[in-house]
Amino acid sequence: MIPLPPDTIYDMWKAVKPYDFTATHGLFTGWDIRDENVKKSVLESMKIQLRNQGFAEHALLDEE
Repeated sequence: MIPLPPDTIYDMWKAVKPYDFTATHGLFTGWDIRDENVKKSVLESMKIQLRNQGFAEHALLDEE
């Protein structure tokens, strides 16, 4: 909920990228997500955050 700097978000992606996962767990009840494509959703969410902060170019935006 607090915007993080782009490089910090990218570091977070690099930390989880090597792992296969199908669930995320949120802070509040009902925020847990279980889905085969959740890793892709996490990456897209990070990209959305960067774009919303005004970063049109960043290495994270090239990740797949």
